[in-house]
Amino acid sequence: MELIKATSLNSKVGIFPQLIPGTVSVHLDTPESHILVHGIPTSKSLAKIANELTTFNTGLSLTSQPRLLTTDDARACKTASTVVINITGPRASDYIGKRLATFSSTYRTERRLRFNSHTQCSKCQGYGHHSNRCTSPVSCRSSAFPHPTGNHPCPTATCPIRGRPCSHTLLRCVNCQGPHDAHTAQCPCHPKVAQDENPEGE
Repeated sequence: MELIKATSLNSKVGIFPQLIPGTVSVHLDTPESHILVHGIPTSKSLAKIANELTTFNTGLSLTSQPRLLTTDDARACKTASTVVINITGPRASDYIGKRLATFSSTYRTERRLRFNSHTQCSKCQGYGHHSNRCTSPVSCRSSAFPHPTGNHPCPTATCPIRGRPCSHTLLRCVNCQGPHDAHTAQCPCHPKVAQDENPEGE
């Protein structure tokens, strides 16, 4: 539910056992971060990589065994590759974009971005890429003007509404030039999900 935060529900944890029969405990999920670690030697086993990462990076906690980002064929002639790790704990965010120590060296990390052909960029409103990697010009989802959606101004100087469309806004889609918001599912440029396509791919 977009308008209700998990922390708000958790503050009322005492009433849930009475409302939901059979409830044993209620707690907040521990968030996970998916991290790419670049340049790990391909000669090392995944178990050895996990052991090295948790041994030489204080506070680093893996929720599962590391896995290689690419296929065996793609790594056939490579001495190093990228490993995906899932981490959790209060210090998880400290390791994003930092270097991890292992195998007597340090390795660059970055957050793993998940997207597919149906992902819509919040910067340019196009499809198939993540906004963090967008190289296209910025476009407003409401007016198609070259400004961030959050900075959308009302064309009427006396209107106090900013950052969202108001009654004075003439909607225009940057993708099809139609009179609608760029995120409208009925837009002819909106990709259709095939029955056999996995929407959670990358």
